[in-house]
Amino acid sequence: MKKIILDCDTGLDDAVAIINAVADKEIKLMGITTVAGNVNLEYTTRNTLDILYSIGEEGIGVYKGEKKPLARELHTAEDFHGKSGIGDLVLKRSPADIKSIHAAEYMAKTISDNPGDIIIAAVGPLTNVALLLTKYPEIKKDIKEINVMGGSLCGGNATQFAEFNIYADPEAAEIVFSSEVPLTMVGLDATMKAKFQKKDLDFLREEKNSRSSMTVKIFDSMFRIRDSQGKDFVVFHDSIALIASLKNELFTFENHPIMISTDSKTRGETRVHEKGQKIKVAVGFDSEGFKNYMKDIFGNSEG
Repeated sequence: MKKIILDCDTGLDDAVAIINAVADKEIKLMGITTVAGNVNLEYTTRNTLDILYSIGEEGIGVYKGEKKPLARELHTAEDFHGKSGIGDLVLKRSPADIKSIHAAEYMAKTISDNPGDIIIAAVGPLTNVALLLTKYPEIKKDIKEINVMGGSLCGGNATQFAEFNIYADPEAAEIVFSSEVPLTMVGLDATMKAKFQKKDLDFLREEKNSRSSMTVKIFDSMFRIRDSQGKDFVVFHDSIALIASLKNELFTFENHPIMISTDSKTRGETRVHEKGQKIKVAVGFDSEGFKNYMKDIFGNSEG
């Protein structure tokens, strides 16, 4: 089993990634850390607790992290995730408490206790991970890998240059991408190759467990937002990044030296530059293989 800490800004696709991490028997979800991004930190943390509660997994620890980027004002994505981050869904409130220690401290302790075994799946802005690497630099050698949902070699979705997670906190991304920790960038080059229409995930409606039922509710909420924007597809960006270390056969990877732009005009751009750290970049993805993966983990789900 892969030991994973999921660092997320729980909006709609993060919620699906949380359920995937619980449902996949190849993953041991060590804990979830939350960061501001899609919506503010209070919402991302509450959404995380409530999603876990909805699938009977409230025993997984949730650790609150940073409420704003390192050097900038918070830039959210409520247009795509709704004011609360989970569209028009209203979830039952979890009785579980947020853990008292900070996300970065939790990550440092867990990595220290499991040297060489922990993968950080960072599917939101990289503020928490950057804080981990700067506050606990000795921990770098013990991190197995960081999988980043973010970046692009082909233009952005927040601006013409930048993908949202990197745009949200480019200073944090610069710290993480230059850290020399093994890093995989799973950005728009890969995730946008897996666009799903409503009919593509009808198989989830046939499964009779809490995980598939919750995923269907999230999926439908995503589509209600997309329909209002004139779009006929959704993309599970965060679930795709989550499995980058598990399902290599679904990806096409290239190695590129990547630098992060913090300039005002090109803020958040992940550009190929000879002075950048060599990064493993996902440039292709098998959407049909991902659909089969979803069928497998939810078909075997016990939740």
